[in-house]
Amino acid sequence: MTFGYALHTCLGAPLARLESRVVLEQLLERFPDLRLARGYRREPAPGLVMVRRPARLDNLL
Repeated sequence: MTFGYALHTCLGAPLARLESRVVLEQLLERFPDLRLARGYRREPAPGLVMVRRPARLDNLL
């Protein structure tokens, strides 16, 4: 996630990062065998130059 930089930093960034961490921890705790699907290839999201994120994240529960 991006939250800006310097004067343009998002005030909610620390909360959003904490929420993301908690969600990920809970997800991994509930699904300990969670893994990327076989043959998964990272594909950048189209049209986003400044933001790096996958277009999709296929996984197996």
